Amino acid sequence: MLRALVRALALVVIVVSVVVVLDFAELLVPVKMDDAAMADTIPACDGRVLAQGLTYRFWDPEPGHVVAVHAAETTEGELVPDRDADDRTLILRVAAGPGDVILARQGSVFVNQVKFDDLETAPFGPLTVPNEQYFLLGDNRSAAIDSRTFGPVLENTIFARVFMVLWPLRDLTFRLGQASGASPGAIACE
Repeated sequence: MLRALVRALALVVIVVSVVVVLDFAELLVPVKMDDAAMADTIPACDGRVLAQGLTYRFWDPEPGHVVAVHAAETTEGELVPDRDADDRTLILRVAAGPGDVILARQGSVFVNQVKFDDLETAPFGPLTVPNEQYFLLGDNRSAAIDSRTFGPVLENTIFARVFMVLWPLRDLTFRLGQASGASPGAIACE
C-alpha cells in the first residue's frame, strides 16, 4: 500500500515537473484570453487555450495558423507586439507572410488576389508584408486589435501555435478553423 502511494506521488511530481519545464521553455503554454479578438473561435474574455512553442523553432508560421504573440502595453494603453515583453499575450490568426500582398475590399480579405476567408472585414491595404514579418488578424474583425492597427509583426515575436481551446469546457476543441459572416463585435471584458 505504501509502495503504491509512493509511486503515485512520484508520478505526480514528475508530471508537474515536466509541465513546469515545458511552460518555462514556452514549449507548452496555457494562455488566458482577456480580450475579444478571436471571438467566436475562442471564447472572449475568459477563454483559455493551450499553445505549443516547438513548431516555430523549426518551421515558419503559415496562413490560417492561430498564434500567440508577446505584446507590451504602452503608457497610452496601446498594445505593441514585442518579443521581450510579458505584459500581454495576443492570440491572432496568421493572414499573410513575407512577400504576400494583403488587402480587404468588398467585405473580404485577399492575399495575393486569393480570398483568405469569409469574415466581414472593413477595407484596408493593399500592403506588401516585409521580409521576416507576418500580418495577423483577429477573427472578430470589428473589435480586434491586430496588424491593421500595429502593422506586420516580426517573426520572432510569434512564440507559439495555439492548438486547443481548454475553457470553458463546453467549448473544448482542437478545431480552430475560421468562422464566416459577421463578427460578434465589441465585447466588454471585466
